[in-house]
Amino acid sequence: MKKFFILMLMIGSLLLGGGCGAASQGAFSSQSPTAPSGESPEAENPPGPSREDADPSYPLLRCLYYDGQVEKGIADPCRYEISGRLAAGMVPHHLLASDMIAGFFELAARQEEPVDRVLIVSPSHFPENCTGDLITARAGWETPYGKVAPDEEMIRAILEDPAAAAVKEPEALEADHGGAGLIPFIKYYLPNARVTVCLLANTLSTRQLEAFQAVVLEQMEKERILVVASADCSHYLTPEEAALRDAETAQAIETMDFPRIFSFGDGNVDSPQSVSTFLRAAEALGTEPVQLDHASSPDKLPHAPSNPIYQDGITTYYVYAALLPETDSPPEEGLPAPIS
Repeated sequence: MKKFFILMLMIGSLLLGGGCGAASQGAFSSQSPTAPSGESPEAENPPGPSREDADPSYPLLRCLYYDGQVEKGIADPCRYEISGRLAAGMVPHHLLASDMIAGFFELAARQEEPVDRVLIVSPSHFPENCTGDLITARAGWETPYGKVAPDEEMIRAILEDPAAAAVKEPEALEADHGGAGLIPFIKYYLPNARVTVCLLANTLSTRQLEAFQAVVLEQMEKERILVVASADCSHYLTPEEAALRDAETAQAIETMDFPRIFSFGDGNVDSPQSVSTFLRAAEALGTEPVQLDHASSPDKLPHAPSNPIYQDGITTYYVYAALLPETDSPPEEGLPAPIS
């Protein structure tokens, strides 16, 4: 997996090269747990309680993977149209698909009911640097668009559940692009949202995963929470092989076939645990996933699939949404009914 990300770093540096304005001048992501390449606003002003406007009650994490790819996606997001209310979803975290990520959160921003709480569930890309299989932390985020506050109620509930056995490691959250890469999009489109990021290792036990999901569903009963799985799909395959695997993945997601999803490896999806959490949220709400988009890394780069840069295979992406029926409320007196 690291070999693939090093390859994409080279591609990003040469082809997508650099950010705009104050964004990182490196590639779209170093995918490194230490630091991104290039300079960024966060690097110039490291977060911490010494900053005048920082909240000393929780640390502020840096968005290490923010750069020109994020700006590019926000400048030209995919436009998704739905019939119903957005309740949960699945997006990529590979920033080549930044337009798809931006499109999902732009859709969330268009909802009549504001989204105030977001839960991001992501694969743990660097489990060797973590002391547990389920990682979260009571931490906010520093982004070029402002600060993101943590969803303290959700985070507390997860950390205090003994069966979930979550470990508090803010450094791991900061270093992992699966969650950190989505934070600038959330701040840009949902500026008032409080956010929880959880990293779920592929070695997470069924008992822990079910306990974690039970906490999430309990919190969802109290208040609306947008549950978002951060997951990339087929890896290291030829376009022809990836197309076959993606068809399998889509069928399993759309039929909510949990045993089949848990049988998948990187050839299908990099985080069955995150995908299943999104689907459990949809199931609890009495709805089903709807496919909004499907693309691959060759779709996002100006090279034919036969180009040597794809010698280690391609990556594919899906965007899904779980939708609830629109709420029917009578119009205010004296005003016309909204056009549906």
